[in-house]
Amino acid sequence: MAEKIEIPITGMNCAACAARIERELNKLGGVKEARVNFPLKKAEVLLGDNTDLKNIISVIREIGYDVDIERDITLRAKREEKELLRDFIITACLTVPIMIFSMWPILPYNNWILLILTIPVEFYFGLRFHRPAISNLKHLNADMNTLISLGTISAFFYSLLVVLFPQKIASIGIKPHVYFDSCSMIIAIVLLGRFFESKAKTRTYSAIKLLYELSPNECTVVKEGKEIRIDTGSLEVGDIVIIRPGEKVPADGVVIEGSSYVDESMITGEGLPSSKTTGDEVIAGTLNGKGSLLIRVTRIGKDTVLSKIIRLVEEAQFTKAPVQRLADRVASIFVPVVILISIITCVFWLVYGDEPKITNSLLSSVSVLIIACPCALGLATPTAIMVSTGIAAKLGILIKNAASVELSSKAKYILFDKTGTLTKGQIELSEIKPFLQFTERDVLKIAYSLERLSEHPFADALRKKAEETDIETLNVKTFQAVPGKGVKGIIEGNTYYLGNMSFYEEINGRLEDDVKKHYIELSQMGGSPVLLWYEDVVMGILNFKDKIREESQYVVSALKASGIEPVMITGDIMETAKAISDNVSIDRYYYRVLPDQKANIVEDYKKKGITLMVGDGINDAPSLVTAHVGIAMGKGTDIAIESADVVLMKGQLSKLLTFLKLSRKTLKIIKQNLFWAFIYNIIGIPVAAGVLYPHFGIRLEPMFGAIAMTISSVSVVTNSLHLKMFKE
Repeated sequence: MAEKIEIPITGMNCAACAARIERELNKLGGVKEARVNFPLKKAEVLLGDNTDLKNIISVIREIGYDVDIERDITLRAKREEKELLRDFIITACLTVPIMIFSMWPILPYNNWILLILTIPVEFYFGLRFHRPAISNLKHLNADMNTLISLGTISAFFYSLLVVLFPQKIASIGIKPHVYFDSCSMIIAIVLLGRFFESKAKTRTYSAIKLLYELSPNECTVVKEGKEIRIDTGSLEVGDIVIIRPGEKVPADGVVIEGSSYVDESMITGEGLPSSKTTGDEVIAGTLNGKGSLLIRVTRIGKDTVLSKIIRLVEEAQFTKAPVQRLADRVASIFVPVVILISIITCVFWLVYGDEPKITNSLLSSVSVLIIACPCALGLATPTAIMVSTGIAAKLGILIKNAASVELSSKAKYILFDKTGTLTKGQIELSEIKPFLQFTERDVLKIAYSLERLSEHPFADALRKKAEETDIETLNVKTFQAVPGKGVKGIIEGNTYYLGNMSFYEEINGRLEDDVKKHYIELSQMGGSPVLLWYEDVVMGILNFKDKIREESQYVVSALKASGIEPVMITGDIMETAKAISDNVSIDRYYYRVLPDQKANIVEDYKKKGITLMVGDGINDAPSLVTAHVGIAMGKGTDIAIESADVVLMKGQLSKLLTFLKLSRKTLKIIKQNLFWAFIYNIIGIPVAAGVLYPHFGIRLEPMFGAIAMTISSVSVVTNSLHLKMFKE
């Protein structure tokens, strides 16, 4: 029987690493399927019969990676982040004096001091690049690690020759110059880039950990007539659990006694809490209102709806299309070409070069490798992203990674959650329609007097309205709440009712046509109308609704004008969905959508083009991770914010347009940076190889490679600073 296992992996630096591990694992006999998740640093392996786990681990280690026994991904991520920061700080502390003594060789035995300072940088902190580079060469692969390793190792050993045999080098007409500063600077810069990348990934792990923390650690069960406090993990199907006011539901279950309103916005996305009474289902992690509930547990552990949401978030990390940086893609072609040129150069000088042939061939081939390793390549993306994120932060936008910038600049679809995104996510009393001789004030006074004793969310909206208009409250006797229908109470001798149409018809029969028509119209316009009446006299209708953001229509129109199709997804009913979409001019919308269905819709759109998802709730987390780029509203839940790639910090939807504009500008700068990172070096490679030597006697010493690195680095930084001129 097939068994699925998860194996935490360390040492992966990019999506290419994950792809290679996945490829090797799928070659193993007995492995039915293997998928490697780079963001979560783990492999998910479906094993067949008689498969030895030790073989799988040995294959992972053989190709240059390792298996981590630490199961908490958040702790692993923080540990990796801490190690990278430590390595960078120590490397930087060693690099500063190396740079100073390289530019101003004022000390006795200066080159020997540089050698001693460079050894720990190159062969301890540089192991992060050398190990995967060696593994890549074994399997005839190449990536940025290969380029960094070859460039720094070549510079180091060339410099070592200069330190050991300075007269020999000078005798063939080459200035005995060392390049220890190039070695240490390249390693320090790339370590800094890796640290920022690791810091951004930690947010993904934190989001998943927050999801696990939604369920309460303890709950109260009833056994043999006694209330016992136990760990939620000890619950079993069939247990009877008491959920008191303000407590979270520990497991999926069915209400067997009591009534209350439960906030299920994390699942459905609807702003209004759901009425729960005997026979209704409740979901783990949702928040109980002011009533008490007695439930029978029906699903626990991995079978609960909450656990399915967590799995969706993790699964989305596997299926999310990895977008490698342009530098990695270029390196996969550039590195093999450079190595080939270096080998050809070595052979050419051995056959046709001047004496001493071995020395000349060695120095020429090493010159090619040194010049081919552009220090600016490590700066190309990080500098642009750092400047861009700094500008974005000032504008109220948090950008977490470079991939989100690249993808967003090519967006074709933007999917919006409704509640809290296109709308404010706050219920308000939008309209009071009085009938007969009654005034709005009469209707508000009676309704608020009744509702203020209720736990219903409409009570807050009524209270705000009553405070605005200075409405006094009346004394209510024999108050009673009827879950899912409304409330009733006696005021000055009359029994008043406040509730939905079905509540009225249950008591008085058919509702008058005029009142019914108005009630239905309000419902179709996206409102939640309630009736106020006594006996069979309807005093008026109060309409509650989630207010649309003033900027929503403008944002949607701007997206359409730029060629991006906006789509709305909501857990609300069709009437509400249609009303909101009509108001903001969105042509396509989906209603009554649960989290797993929402993620499926996002997947469908991803097949058609670059898809962004904008949301603010826990229920949006799977779709935010599934989308090419997830964008969270800053005033949304912590889980949505942690799951997203981009956060609109002030909750202003118009900042979405600013982000899209900035992403296009940033991607343009990154591409320009990559050009400057390579151009000087590409020009220098054929000169270093000796193309000009036969006719002009010109050969490029390794020293000029360092100059090319400096010029290209300055060009990259200067170009990135152009982003500071960005305006909304």
